[in-house]
Amino acid sequence: MIDSEDRDLLRNFIRQALAIGDEDFDTIVEECVDYLDTAPDSDLVAEAATEIAKEEFAAYLADQATWPDVLDTDRLFQAFQDLEAAGIVARADFTCCQNCGVTEIGGEVPEGTETRGYTFCHRQDVEAAVEGSALYLSYGAFDGDDAAATRIGEEVAATLRRHGLAPKWNGDLATRISVSMTWRERRFGELAAWPGGPEPEVAGPLQVTYCDYARGRTQDDAVAMSLAESRRVLVDLTPRKGNFATFEGRSGAIVQVMWEDGPRLWLESPDSDARCSRGRHVTPSEAEELIGVLADEDRVDLARLGDLEVRPWPVP
Repeated sequence: MIDSEDRDLLRNFIRQALAIGDEDFDTIVEECVDYLDTAPDSDLVAEAATEIAKEEFAAYLADQATWPDVLDTDRLFQAFQDLEAAGIVARADFTCCQNCGVTEIGGEVPEGTETRGYTFCHRQDVEAAVEGSALYLSYGAFDGDDAAATRIGEEVAATLRRHGLAPKWNGDLATRISVSMTWRERRFGELAAWPGGPEPEVAGPLQVTYCDYARGRTQDDAVAMSLAESRRVLVDLTPRKGNFATFEGRSGAIVQVMWEDGPRLWLESPDSDARCSRGRHVTPSEAEELIGVLADEDRVDLARLGDLEVRPWPVP
């Protein structure tokens, strides 16, 4: 039997995993067994973890239904995409710790791009933010210049403020940027399912598929999503070449986005009759606006983008 202290440890571990938001029910239960590796019987741990996880999934999804449309994590990811477009590699929940993050962040620079610096928070930072601590961001310049690193820190802080967050930083390169925020991620599709739980309700007006090759995240079968959930997919998509998301309205109208070299975000709407797509490179904010129109009005408002480029479909 698992004693009450171990059950409390499992419950806290599961709550943390739910808020971090990138693992499904089975994976969380499996990790519970590894987490409680001092227990004498892994089957008993798995049984207890399954029971507790069912309770916590139900509670988390009920709470999620009361959340505002825009979360602190949405604001963070929006800021990070703006930083990427400005030549600063920005990663959330990147590697396990500070040393690994600093060592590996250079590998996130896309080939052939002009990248000035970086910012990131690692898994331990995210875990602390879930527990109520501020989120801490590392930053720096790839050329190792202190003055350049200071400018990167200033730019990161300014971008966070522009997106409604309140970073604190004293300008000292020995100090990381602190952001007071609530870390929580929306769950949908497979991430919102648990054994014995209710059948997923139609969550909203959009059917969404996506693939984030950089993080090994994919959703091949369309999932019904609200606008808020769709926004989460868009802002959480790593700005690396090939990562894409497709949003389909009730009538079948489609807006799809893909990150290209630069990084630049390409947005288009396919025209099956003409066997082509029409679109242009957009900012993440412009993409959000068009996805919002698709969700609210079930139409693709490419006219607001101005001049468009036509991309013919490949000949089969």
